Parts: sequence; C-alpha cells; structure tokens
Amino acid sequence: MESSAYPMLFSPIKVGTTEVKNRVFMPPVSTNLADHGYVTDDLVDHYRARAKGGVGLIITEVVTVEPTYTYLPGDMCCYDDTFIPGWEKLAAAVHEYGCKIMPQLFHPAYMAFNIPGTPRLIAPSFVGPSYAREAPRPITVDEIHELTHQFGDAAVRMQKAGVDGVEVHAAHAHGMLGGFLTPLYNKRTDEYGGSLDARMRFLLEVIAEIRERCGKDFIIDVRISGDEYTDGGLTLNDMIYVSRRLEKAGVDMIHVSGGTTIKRGSAIPAAGTQQASHAACSREIKKHVNIPVATVGRINEAWIAEELIEDGAADICMMGRANLCDAEFCNKAAAGNADDIRPCIGCLRCLNGIMFGKRISCTVNPDVERDEAGYEPAAEAKNVLVVGAGPAGMEAAYIAAKRGHNVVLVDKQDEPGGEMRIAAVPPAKQELTRVIKYQYRRLAKAGVKCVFGTELSAEDIQRDYAGYEVVLAYGAEPIAPASCRDLSRS
Repeated sequence: MESSAYPMLFSPIKVGTTEVKNRVFMPPVSTNLADHGYVTDDLVDHYRARAKGGVGLIITEVVTVEPTYTYLPGDMCCYDDTFIPGWEKLAAAVHEYGCKIMPQLFHPAYMAFNIPGTPRLIAPSFVGPSYAREAPRPITVDEIHELTHQFGDAAVRMQKAGVDGVEVHAAHAHGMLGGFLTPLYNKRTDEYGGSLDARMRFLLEVIAEIRERCGKDFIIDVRISGDEYTDGGLTLNDMIYVSRRLEKAGVDMIHVSGGTTIKRGSAIPAAGTQQASHAACSREIKKHVNIPVATVGRINEAWIAEELIEDGAADICMMGRANLCDAEFCNKAAAGNADDIRPCIGCLRCLNGIMFGKRISCTVNPDVERDEAGYEPAAEAKNVLVVGAGPAGMEAAYIAAKRGHNVVLVDKQDEPGGEMRIAAVPPAKQELTRVIKYQYRRLAKAGVKCVFGTELSAEDIQRDYAGYEVVLAYGAEPIAPASCRDLSRS
C-alpha cells in the first residue's frame, strides 16, 4: 500500500517473520458484539469493514483464556475448541483484504465483571483497585502454572484458526499480567514478587509457553505501559529494562501505552488532550530495542501518525478510535483525501457504552458497527426537505441523499452547524468544528441543495415544498449546568 501523501505511514513493516502492508495498526477496542464469548456475524462485519478500509493489522478486543472470570459480558473467549470455528471465519474475512489479525489474550483478575456465581476474584496479592467490593485472594503458584498453560492453549487454538499471532496484555496495571508487573498490586514475597525481575517472571513464562508451542513464525506482541504516571508505579526506566527483557525472550513487537485503568484518562486520553499521549515513552524505549515499537494514545489524524514514524517516536501507530469513527480511514488517508475522513473527537462514547453492557457506539458515526454498510437504495426516490442544519439535520440529509432522494436542507442561520458551533467555543472543544466541516463537505458530494439564512414557517413549507417529505431537525437546546443557571439568576 503506497501513498505519496503519507509515505512512511503506508510503507510495509516486518513484524517477526511476517510482513504487514502498512504501519496503521488497530489496537484493542471492546465492542460487546460477541455472544457468550463466541464470534458473531456482527463481529465479523465490524472487523471486516476496518480490514477493507485498509488497516494493516488488527488486534482484537480482549480475549479471555479461561472460563471462570469474565471481563465484559460481550467480549470474546478462547478457552476451548468450540470457539475455533468463529475465529476461522473472522480471520478469513480480515485476510481477504490483506490485513493481519491477532487476538489480545487476557485474564481479568481483579478487573473481572462480578457476574452472580463468580467466585472470589483472584490477583497477585490481597490488593486490588479501590472500587473492588472485597480484596481479591492471591493466586497460588500452582494456579500460576495452570494459567500459563491456559495462555498457551489459547494461542494454539488461535493459530489453528488462522490468525497471525497474539498480543499479551500486560499494561495499565490491568488484569493478571499487568497486575503482576506493577508494584502497585504485586506485594508477593515468593519467586513471583519483590524485584522487577521477579514481578515479570509470570509474563516471561507465558511468552515462553506461547513461543514453544506456536513456533517462530507466530507473532507475539506485548502491550505495556511505558510509564504508569503514578507514585509507586512503574516508571519509564523500569519499562526500558522490561522491554529489553521482552526482546531477549523472543517477543516480536512492543505496544507502548501508558498509565493505569484507575487513572483512566492516562490510559485512554479524553477529548481536548494532546495527541500521541505516550509517544515520549515509545520514543525512548525504541532507542533500546531492535524490534518494532508501536505507540498509541489518541492518534486520530494521519499527519501526526506520519510525523511520529518519520521522527523516530515509533515504528507503528496504533489508531483505534480513528478507525472506529471511519472504517475507511486508511484508504482515504493513503489517497490523500484526509478531509474526507470522518473526524474522531475523542469523546469516549465508544468506551462509556460498553462499560454498561451496551454495544459499541460512536457520537460521530451512527453506523459504527459496519460503517455505512446498511445504506440501501430507496425503493422510490422522493423529494425530501430537512429543516435545520445542525449535526442531526446534516446527517439526515446526507443519508437521504445517499439512498437516492432529492434533498433540500434549509436553516435560518447563515452557516451550518447549529448549536455545535457554540459547543466548539470553549477550550478543548475545538475539534467539534472538524465535524461540522466534514458533514457539510459531504453534503455537496451527495448532491444536497443547501439554503441558509432562511427561516421557514409551516405555511412556507406547505406553499414552497408541497409534496415533500419533511424532516424537522431544529430542536436542539443547549444544556446549562445548574451552577451556571444559578449564576444567571443572581
């Protein structure tokens, strides 16, 4: 995949013995589209759309390796052979477009979803996040050995299903392996606790198990926090050392994130925060290893991804929300059509919903699961009037036009955007202007006639737009916080 617009980003890269067509990788983002751990047609469609859109390699959402503890009810599993057929279908769908795919292997430990009947949660020590209902019990050494074998079993199943490798999650002081690595939660005094070498022992044993059973041509990637940004947590110096040990252990790639799940904003940066939030860590780690290093953290524009690679901050850019928001991100960027990319605003709606058991959703992309796959031509072309050129009105006008209708969009303001123009004014909200520009730009491409500075009454519609189907999209009202309302009355 070549691109004159972003030549570094869309150049191939070797990960282990596997060549990946470009350096845009999609990191794990939970979807809640699985069915009791099994791959569904919706999951296949979701990942197929991103593969078709040009992503080089997809790392799926977390995949649990044993049946007792659940991370999220809608996540995937691979703890027995019954899961293999679904993964075969998923791998084949992604490979059809030259994209590689790897599941992220995971044990939730003290982060498990407390489904009724779940036994007491397990962890490295009698220590867990502050929101836990009770302290977890420490996992025994025999259980560590068993779980190591279960990680290996899961990797073998995935290899049988035809995936290209696995990512082992050891970041964010999260889950079992991340918990063992961090001094925040590992207070053990046996061979798996105390020093950094001892705390990484479990992780290294899992890597050795997978490598021995899956061979040298199977990619092993490890996700780490380059710095936990927390007093008493892992530091960048710690993680340089860990990264060097991982390379010696046979890991093919290091995926550098940062922060912890307790300070979620450090691990998953919010709207208005800087892009490439962990690039300083990946840049430093990259100096000390010879395997590919990926960086992640609100990289949602092609130019910054290109710059990160060109400047040596990383070899690979993990772009999750950008590819959720627009499944065609890579194809559009590679062709030099960055203005046509649906802009991610970093609002984290994709995260907030799944935390409450809902299917993945996106503020800017209402069809995030398949990305416009369901816009079928209308059986009969009609004349359609949309009143109101805010985000809802522009979306309605666009979809109607895409389905073959003749659409007129009218707004009393002199420009599009509605209340979103006001919402974009405060600090850290400027990216909302990109949404307005994107929505308005595609109206012209879809053939929508836009009329501004015109306020319509019911009589005007009856007279000038007789026979039109009418969509009223002018009703958004700004929400003022109670404190602001109180100030306005004082």
